[in-house]
Amino acid sequence: MKYLAGLLFVILWINSSFAQEEQSARYNIWVFGMNIGEFSVTQKEKNGNIDIQAVTDVEVKLIVPYRVKFIQNSAYKQGSLANFHVQTLKNGKINSDTRLEREGNAYVLVKDGDSTVVNENITFSGSLLYFNEPKGISKIFKERSGEVQKIEKIADHSYLITDEKNKKAHEYSYKDGILQQAELKHPLATIYLKRVI
Repeated sequence: MKYLAGLLFVILWINSSFAQEEQSARYNIWVFGMNIGEFSVTQKEKNGNIDIQAVTDVEVKLIVPYRVKFIQNSAYKQGSLANFHVQTLKNGKINSDTRLEREGNAYVLVKDGDSTVVNENITFSGSLLYFNEPKGISKIFKERSGEVQKIEKIADHSYLITDEKNKKAHEYSYKDGILQQAELKHPLATIYLKRVI
């Protein structure tokens, strides 16, 4: 009997050692009062490493309707961004492709074939914003643009990201550490994300 108890303990320990925490969320995307698509994100965490997949699927009806899809994969290893890959598809065809890979103490950012070196350790980027309220964070790396932007707390569980010209760019609101809604400022329109519960 004591051997059986020992065996059960070992099995439980192995299961907890390899346990993976997974979180998922979906958001509706609104522009000019119209729901134009959906954003879904999944974060998997295991042994201090984090993998994030985010997919934005938008259908825009202008003169000719077209569909835009952003597919983003990011990986963190022991607290630092290891790599990411973002693709933009328009009507099913690749429109842009951005990759970042860690090489030693820097990163190589390749955007549509052009390379840039990013000389800093990235510990918080846009892909972490969904399940990781940015408490105590002062700067954020934006994967799609390759820029480092300022982030600040503006109210309880609300944060503002400003661009390099110190203009309001995006606002994020959280509950229980999970993003509930976001207001994303762009030159043509403000985009609203609202979590689907």
